[in-house]
Amino acid sequence: MDDQELLEAVASLVRPGGRGLVCGRVGHVCLTVSDVVELRTLRVEFSRRYGQLRNLVMGGYTDPKVTERTGLPLLAPFAGELAEMRGWACGDRWIGCGAVRAGDGAQVVVLVAERDAPPSEEPPEEMVRVVPPRRGTGSDDARAWVRRVLDLTGWEPLGLSVDWATVEEELGVPLPADYKELAEAFGGGVFSESVSFMGCGSSVSFDLPAQWRAALSAARDGTYGSVSAAGPYDAYTPGGKGVVTWGSTEWADQYCWLIDAERPGHCSVLARSHDPGPWYRYDMSTAEFLHRVLADADFRPFGIAHYGLGATFVPESAGRPL
Repeated sequence: MDDQELLEAVASLVRPGGRGLVCGRVGHVCLTVSDVVELRTLRVEFSRRYGQLRNLVMGGYTDPKVTERTGLPLLAPFAGELAEMRGWACGDRWIGCGAVRAGDGAQVVVLVAERDAPPSEEPPEEMVRVVPPRRGTGSDDARAWVRRVLDLTGWEPLGLSVDWATVEEELGVPLPADYKELAEAFGGGVFSESVSFMGCGSSVSFDLPAQWRAALSAARDGTYGSVSAAGPYDAYTPGGKGVVTWGSTEWADQYCWLIDAERPGHCSVLARSHDPGPWYRYDMSTAEFLHRVLADADFRPFGIAHYGLGATFVPESAGRPL
């Protein structure tokens, strides 16, 4: 298979209702890769479609922390022959892209494996649920929530310079002020080893405008079926109404804004869990939502504090596996 055939084959395997995974044994499918396919090209394309990658094997060395929860099923078929392996989480599937030793060189490999995603805690009864505001929620204290996220993680603000005028001109609407403060303070990276935050940086996986363009392109051409679908909302199109994703989790939860060009400055947080089910709409700031995800164990179904992961942040520039 060439690049496009591989991408289409993977999309068909990870979309809900896709065929079972059987390749010698139940649990994974290895795809045939043409000798002309470049590993770097596949890594970029998978990151554009499926978000942050995990560095599972690099230079022949396996991440000693890798577990069933963090990508081990992608390593099992190769019995120590891997030179490289990157993984992406997508619902109840792992996507793997890497290389195995072959004589004096290496052969590119692509596979899809089963994944035990955290169970959904809410039934898919409605398309959108509006969550009542919590005490202390309000636009006036949005900056205070940015400070709380910084204090929670012990992070020293980077003070990044971002050309917001260009970003907002492309979108056609202003982005939330507290999000811009978060992006300037943290850049893109990973909170608590599981929550990806998109800033405006050099890494495609953590660059909000790049991810938005990719989602918009996929929604327009329909090639990847329901993988990019955001029903009942489409990807935001300048001048219209839709979603822009600013965060996600390793188990494929999705954090977005609901943007309406006719109401610039009003960006509700829209979130949904990995399983097909309802969107949850929160009329709170981005920083408050992020803080509650990281610190509030009762913030269901999106809070992660009860998992005991700790409140940490690793910037994308550190190159640490997610």
